[in-house]
Amino acid sequence: MKLDDTFRASTRLYDCNPRAIYEGPIKEFLIEHEIPHRKSGPLNVAKATVGLDITWATQRRPSAVAKEVVHLVNYIEEDNTRINSVAISLLRRLINESKRMESINIDIEPSFDPVFLNKLCFELITKVPDSGNTPQKISALLLKNYHIAMNTGIIVTGEEDRASVTSTTSKKPGDVNEEAPDGTIYKVYEITVKTFDLARIRDSYDCIHIYNENTENDILEIIVICRPEDCPTEMYKSNLHLFMGHFKYQDIVYYYWNIYEWMADTLQRMIPQARASFYKDLNTYISHINTAESVKLKWQALHNN
Repeated sequence: MKLDDTFRASTRLYDCNPRAIYEGPIKEFLIEHEIPHRKSGPLNVAKATVGLDITWATQRRPSAVAKEVVHLVNYIEEDNTRINSVAISLLRRLINESKRMESINIDIEPSFDPVFLNKLCFELITKVPDSGNTPQKISALLLKNYHIAMNTGIIVTGEEDRASVTSTTSKKPGDVNEEAPDGTIYKVYEITVKTFDLARIRDSYDCIHIYNENTENDILEIIVICRPEDCPTEMYKSNLHLFMGHFKYQDIVYYYWNIYEWMADTLQRMIPQARASFYKDLNTYISHINTAESVKLKWQALHNN
């Protein structure tokens, strides 16, 4: 391997095109060796930064971690011969981390008990929401397996996205969608365990409005699957448990569903085969190298009780 001895991350970070390097050879290596990794989003902490120095580090959160990055950069740049030993140490740590995460994963016995599965989902969403990834993944997998087992022909999208992916990035409205095979969107779902108030409604409306204009579509209804405390105070409340109320913003209506009631209802409406498949898919997701450790540990604990 040949290194550029003139490169200095402390003063000219973007001379090396860090995002392209990460998305290319680095990410391929991490995937091949099943080492936990995420998308290149974390590189945004250094976006438009000239160099990784103390000035940069003090503006980051947590600054203590950023300062350690700067110390490592300075350590390497003081003596370029250190790069090999640092790289070997880093690889050793990454491989050990991969093995440690693998040891947390569990094998499950098939189950189609809706009460048992609902308890698992409830515990995951309430205890380890993982920035919204847990409820979004559970909701997508429930819908997907329901439609597959019922042979409806409806395609559920959004399963592979993380909660941090915006509608602008994915170029589709909502977190999870029910679609026709040709891509026509039938139903849009927003899945959240954070307040879905007027500010988020405006953001959602803007994305849907742009999507409707670009596709000549006519999406005018959104299902928000959330907790009761996530509903806007301005919402017209219902007297029901699952359907909590609605809010109309310009020409789009937002219907709010209780996420816990909806999960229980959906699991009981699914045929046993669909529930068993959902359970298997959920375990596969949690066993994935990039699923948060907190989710893995909670899943393990739920099956040890």
